[in-house]
Amino acid sequence: MSFADRFGYTRPEPQRTQIERDSDAVRLVLWNAVSRDGKSPLAAYRKLCEYSQQLPDANIWSDTYADEFARLLLDQMTWLDVYDALEAEASTMKGQSRAELQKSVNRALSRSGIAYEMRDGRFEFYEPVANEFETRHDEDEAIASLTDEFEPVRKQYQNALRNLRSMPANLEGAVADALNALEAVAKIIEGKPHATLGDVARNLFPGSPGYHVPLRLAIEKLYAYSNQLPGARHGRYAEPDIAHAETVMVVRMAGAILTFLVTLYRGEATAGSSGSDFDFEF
Repeated sequence: MSFADRFGYTRPEPQRTQIERDSDAVRLVLWNAVSRDGKSPLAAYRKLCEYSQQLPDANIWSDTYADEFARLLLDQMTWLDVYDALEAEASTMKGQSRAELQKSVNRALSRSGIAYEMRDGRFEFYEPVANEFETRHDEDEAIASLTDEFEPVRKQYQNALRNLRSMPANLEGAVADALNALEAVAKIIEGKPHATLGDVARNLFPGSPGYHVPLRLAIEKLYAYSNQLPGARHGRYAEPDIAHAETVMVVRMAGAILTFLVTLYRGEATAGSSGSDFDFEF
């Protein structure tokens, strides 16, 4: 799956956008990779033709002659194509050479203020703290759980991630889509088109110990948060005061709850090793 498909981007217009300009340092890293640090413009030309899905001109056969055409090809590539090409280059490398490419890419991204990083040869959203606490892929688990009857919800939650990871980010849109996805799960679970997350939450943990009550309330309160955030689920009557980190937390929490509710609905979650004698259920 391409970089654009994974992060929900559409191909940009031909004119250079801000992110195109911000990606110039990354473009230079690609040039160094395909031209063998500038030693072979001909190799760069042939590689860039491949990445641009163009047939190379047989009359371009020398480094001197290829240099101008290779640089023109590179300049015409969209930033999405550049990122895909760098992933393709990384896939052909191993060991130290791959590590050096990733180091150069990440240095260029950091210098340009672009919130991505290359890890294991692929671009990922840059979240150093999430890496430390191993929470960065909670959203991926939510996406993976939303199959079969939950497929429409999957698309809405992907919209939340797209809004969160776009440049610039649409923070209130990310909150709205994440919580709308939760509401959609509630409608499917309850089998009622007008069901709400509160309806599902009230049916959680029947007969379980009292300490599940605040957990149930927390799920309901997350939904209330989105109702009160200007522009998220109701009219944008004021400028929302919301930080990117806060939005990441809300979207990630929504994803975790999505996974939990779908797991319960499918009867796949039990108390197990907790020592309790009851099953988690609706």
